[in-house]
Amino acid sequence: MANRTSRKLAIVGMDSVSLWFLDRFVERGAMPNVKRLLAEGAVTQTWPCWPWETGTNWACLATGASPWVHGINMSTHVAGRPLDEWTSGFDPALNRAEPLWRAAQRAGKRSIVIDWSQSWPLDNPDGIVHLGEDGGPTWSARALQNCAAYGTDLQPKGWWPEQILTPVRPRPADGWPGAPAGALEFEMPVRPGHQSRYRRVKPLHALVRHGAAGYDRVAVYAARGDARPLLTCRPGTMTEWALHRFETDLGPVEAGLRAKLLRLSPDGRRLHLHVSQIYSQEDFVQPAALAAELRERCGPFVRLPLTQQAVTIGVTDVPTFAEEQEYFSRWYARGAAHLLATQPWDLFMVKWHTPDWFQHLTFYMLDERHPLHDPARAAEGWALWDRIMGWGDEMVGAVREAAGPDALVAIVSDHGGECVLPGVTEGADLNARLVEKGWLKRAKDGAIDWAASVAYGHGGYVFLNVKGRDPQGVVAPGREYDVRREEILQSLWDWTDAGGRRRFQAVLPIEDAGRLGVGGDRVGDIFAIGVRPHPLAAVDRDAFWRTHTPEQVGTWDWPLINAGGHADDSFFALAGPGVRRGYRRTRPALITGVVPTVAQAAGLPTPRDADGAVIREMLDEV
Repeated sequence: MANRTSRKLAIVGMDSVSLWFLDRFVERGAMPNVKRLLAEGAVTQTWPCWPWETGTNWACLATGASPWVHGINMSTHVAGRPLDEWTSGFDPALNRAEPLWRAAQRAGKRSIVIDWSQSWPLDNPDGIVHLGEDGGPTWSARALQNCAAYGTDLQPKGWWPEQILTPVRPRPADGWPGAPAGALEFEMPVRPGHQSRYRRVKPLHALVRHGAAGYDRVAVYAARGDARPLLTCRPGTMTEWALHRFETDLGPVEAGLRAKLLRLSPDGRRLHLHVSQIYSQEDFVQPAALAAELRERCGPFVRLPLTQQAVTIGVTDVPTFAEEQEYFSRWYARGAAHLLATQPWDLFMVKWHTPDWFQHLTFYMLDERHPLHDPARAAEGWALWDRIMGWGDEMVGAVREAAGPDALVAIVSDHGGECVLPGVTEGADLNARLVEKGWLKRAKDGAIDWAASVAYGHGGYVFLNVKGRDPQGVVAPGREYDVRREEILQSLWDWTDAGGRRRFQAVLPIEDAGRLGVGGDRVGDIFAIGVRPHPLAAVDRDAFWRTHTPEQVGTWDWPLINAGGHADDSFFALAGPGVRRGYRRTRPALITGVVPTVAQAAGLPTPRDADGAVIREMLDEV
């Protein structure tokens, strides 16, 4: 194949979208821009690398390298640290492979990168416009506070309650100058997450005010006693954005703020106020000088609107979740179009995470096997997903139009999604097996007794607690290591569920997992792949509802359990000059082939650590 002419390359990443799922919404008419791209270009199903995680496979889609090479999982164990110490896999310092934007930089090309995994902070920003952060789907470093709820009936549940659930007790607003008669007040603490760069933020304050029929609004103020509110919230309606300079431990920071009053009783005794992510508007883009024009063009920037846990622990409901995700998704489309039209670029990359958050939250709407599924509302669920995938289609259309007819445009995904059926598709707990067999010991307070523990499990890995390698190692290298590992391997392989079905489809010593791209010094001594559910497995609805209540698992409108998981399925589509038109590959390709293929097509250098191969059938021979 001859060398390619250098062309602009734009890549739109859709998290947690399988090819069959994309095809479904193309067929439903929800994705006309994607339909046109597929007709004009080439597409293939891809196989993600193990494990099927965001952190792992977006790294593959940046570098063309397998996990053994890039060393990234969703959470990553650094060799030599305690076995139960894991760090975020989105830190670019952990990535051992060169990403595509660095290869482009090496060739003197310019890039625009939006929230791709392991892309921020930049150690060398020359020639790179960067928007957002590092692609992590659960936290933001520049957020003064993630989305949060303030309410009278909130109970801590699940993840992060200290940051996003704040019980309040409105009291008479005595001593608030100018407060209307009968007004109630409460303080609104602003709490940075544990990975935020901020530690302290001055709180907001609120007045609960009434009209002719009782209490009917909540006004949010910068400080107690202020005369003019930042926001006035009425039931069921999201406010417009307000910009406010918050006092923080790092000095004043201008950030965006909006809210939605989900509930307010006429007597003022019950309320539930949803507040969007409060995010810095000063440096969400590099160079920071672009922030003002992007905000003017697109509105205040929100890097992480909210995750599925915001609904399942009680922060907000599904309609508000959708409202927040729509703003986020359409901001990305507008922001991408603006940067492509106004900045010099050769490479553009954006990761859009909304489908993953939604599938974890709402796949019960689409799958009749789930106990929360309501056949009478199935059309409503599919219509919601038409909207969701339509936002992604708008992004593809905006990028193609801004990039121009001579550019290459790719759409990729990191893994697929599937419905999680309660009691059927939950994964096996490795540490439960290790405890059962006496290989992992815990003290009465639940802490691990490392001096008596042979092994520890995390994700799909089992780590032996090895002398000289691990800080509190007890297993001697050599014969003892071999004997212990073989015992654990056999025990995991023999482990069955109540019906006698194996819990793992593969249990491998780590040296045998290398052919799957799994290896290196950050992985365990054993790699285990959970078994797929039986194809006819289903939830016994009557039995489920005899042992569960809506208060425990939620309802169609407000689920309290995770309904979606990751699937071993992703896709890669490419259109533009030099790409076969209307071609669909009949067998999947490895996900590591995406970067070498787009680099070849665009005339960019292949990242130096890529171990994937060019998918040549997708390109025209010249």
